[in-house]
Amino acid sequence: MRRLWGGAVLVGGVLVLGLYAGARPAHDIEDRVREQAAAAVQGSVHGLTAEVKGRDIVLTGLADGEAEYTRVIVALDEVPGRRVVRSEAEILAAANPYRLRGAFGPGGPVWEGNVPSEAARVGLAENIGEEAAAGLALASGAPAGWSGAVGAALEARRQLVRGEVSLEGQAVRLSGVVMTPREQAAAEEALAALPEGWSAETELTTLDDGKPFALDIEAVDGNVTWRGGKLPRAVDPLDLDTAYGAPVAGDIAVAQIGEEQEDFAGATQSGMAALAQLMRGRLRIEGQTLALTGLAADPGAAAAARAELEGLPEGFTPLVELELHDDGKPFTLALKKSASGLQASGKLPASMAEDDIAAVTGQTPHGDLAVARIGAEEEVFTLAARAALRAVAPMKSADVTLGEEGLSFVALAPTPAEAAEAEAALAPVTGSLPVSTQIDVEDDGQPFALVVEKSPEGAWSASGKVPAVLEGFDYAAAAGVEALEAGEVAVARIGGEAHGFADAVPPGLAALTVLNSGRLTVREGAVELEGEADDPEVAAEAEAALGALPEGFAPALALDLVDDGTPPAFTFAYSVTEGGSLSGKLPAGMIPPEIAELTGLGQLSGTPGQSRDDETGAEAMRNAMAALGPWMGEIEALELVLAEDGSVSADVTASPGVDGELMRARLAEALGGGITLAVAEAEGAEGDLRDNPATGAQQRLSGGVWLPVIEGIETTVAGCDAATASALEGERIGFVTGAFRLDAASFSAVNKVAAVALACAEAGLTLELGGHTDSTGNAESNKALSQRRAEVVAAALGARGVPEAALVAVGYGADQPVADNETEEGRAQNRRTTLEWRD
Repeated sequence: MRRLWGGAVLVGGVLVLGLYAGARPAHDIEDRVREQAAAAVQGSVHGLTAEVKGRDIVLTGLADGEAEYTRVIVALDEVPGRRVVRSEAEILAAANPYRLRGAFGPGGPVWEGNVPSEAARVGLAENIGEEAAAGLALASGAPAGWSGAVGAALEARRQLVRGEVSLEGQAVRLSGVVMTPREQAAAEEALAALPEGWSAETELTTLDDGKPFALDIEAVDGNVTWRGGKLPRAVDPLDLDTAYGAPVAGDIAVAQIGEEQEDFAGATQSGMAALAQLMRGRLRIEGQTLALTGLAADPGAAAAARAELEGLPEGFTPLVELELHDDGKPFTLALKKSASGLQASGKLPASMAEDDIAAVTGQTPHGDLAVARIGAEEEVFTLAARAALRAVAPMKSADVTLGEEGLSFVALAPTPAEAAEAEAALAPVTGSLPVSTQIDVEDDGQPFALVVEKSPEGAWSASGKVPAVLEGFDYAAAAGVEALEAGEVAVARIGGEAHGFADAVPPGLAALTVLNSGRLTVREGAVELEGEADDPEVAAEAEAALGALPEGFAPALALDLVDDGTPPAFTFAYSVTEGGSLSGKLPAGMIPPEIAELTGLGQLSGTPGQSRDDETGAEAMRNAMAALGPWMGEIEALELVLAEDGSVSADVTASPGVDGELMRARLAEALGGGITLAVAEAEGAEGDLRDNPATGAQQRLSGGVWLPVIEGIETTVAGCDAATASALEGERIGFVTGAFRLDAASFSAVNKVAAVALACAEAGLTLELGGHTDSTGNAESNKALSQRRAEVVAAALGARGVPEAALVAVGYGADQPVADNETEEGRAQNRRTTLEWRD
């Protein structure tokens, strides 16, 4: 502060007063000076005082800055009648910028800055306290509206819990912490009332959002996250971790104000425990409502979550909405495919969650098909389900079930190709679980082909596949017969109509009608006719009927004539490996069944022709076959030929071991010559087996000879005697007259005895071969002859593998007759070979 205007004012005042005094009384002038001096200082901020002594004015006090001081001095100087104006006043320094700041913390408020007047200080003291107001510096320079701005700032400051308010120039800044958004709004509203020209800036943080207590927590695969809300102070965030069993991530808000609400804490504990039972879920608590949503692993986990909520504090309402990750039921799959689409239902393993079922089946399935999210994958079920889906794709319709009992696949395929595709898709499942497959084919995919057959007895039947244009066709009427079995004719459901196919059927049926028997085959572009015609004229008639075939269809005939006009000539062929067969043309009246009976064969192959009237060679062939019949068991191969000239010839190959010379002689005698005969060498290894079609018995190769296999021999003396007798039933072991040589007819008997002897000798038994003669001739010669013949039989058995040690040959001559030697019949019976087994 400083004093101004000293001497100049004094001199001027003396001059004026001198002049004035001369005109008026002194005391009137002084009163006027005092009155006007008081008016000059009136309204000063700090209460300046103008004291008048005589006509001198003395200014004292504090001026609010240079401007106020100058204004007052000028006004005093202009007071009429004053003599001297002397100033003892101080000038208050100006603050630039003009500031006021208050900080509020745990230690209490701290104020600093300026105050424009003591009156203002007093006013502030009422708000901030006398001590705080006393610490403010008095300064001039307060901006216009300062008091109003301070009042607004102090009103706003009342909303703070802690923080700072400051005024600098004409700007107010408010920062710090308020309790709730309500206090924040009140502070901002107070600052909105600042005087004109003032601005405000706020930076406030709320201790509490002011909202009710709430909780929003989400859990996914064991990871728990705070999503929002506010906990009462009674709930420690660590309590959430404990209740769930895992840390809760996120910025958990805990209320700083309000009541504790112990019931909210209890609800939180129950809710977190329930959330822990889920695979993933969300827990929300608002007011008195607890909402729990999410995915439970199975019904048991869902029940456990609900059980946790039974402990909610009174007044809380639980809202639970849970999905099941798995319903606990076994995997199943049901597929129904029809013209209306694909229906799918059931439950698939989790491994099929990514499967594009629509892409596999070729169409989007409809229905209730669930994919399990947990549980065993059951690889066998997954394999079968994928196989079933692939198999359904090419089907026209399907009904498929897959479950614990296995896979049932019933479907209709358009063609065999699609059926094969489905079967290939299902193949990997076979053996893994029970599979029942029934795939019908709507169309066999084969070309059109109609087969009509006429049997020798006159029965007609049709089979095959024809175009749809022939559906309902009357085959019997077209063939001109009363009945024709056409149940095997399939009508194609797909493919073309095969142009001209229907027009080719009637001519083909007309051609078949004239035959005794045959087969008609109509294909696309071809008609084939095979069968039997009586003669060339009938064959020509059939060929003429096929002349009416539509354009593009070529006829093909293969007809056998019952009689082509040539003389009969045929061949009867036989081999052990192939059996009997006929070829050529049989004489009239001679038929294959008769030939089979004459030769002792069950059946003959081949389809020989038949002469209608010519019997040439029939009798000769019957005689030849009758002569060969008894020898068929000893023949390896045979070709009996009837030539066109009626002559008969035979080419015979006898079995190994046969006396070919004797057989040739016997057969030549019976056939009247024209025979060639060879004896076959044994082919095969010792012990090999084969079936002989002539004897109907199985044979075993032993000693280079094919012996019959005789089963069930009891290898005792009695059993072997019985088996030997059975083997010789209808057989005899004979010799060439006057010789030691077995006759040709003995071959079969010796083979049968050898088959028995092999088994009995292996059991340790001995076979006595007794030779016997009649009484004709010398007794000694007869005994020698019988001994030699017994030895011949023993040698024949030994050649067939019977051990020599098991054979004893004894010649009895005529000592043991069994009949009267006086007759030829009796003598024939006495010429014999006996076989007796001994231990």
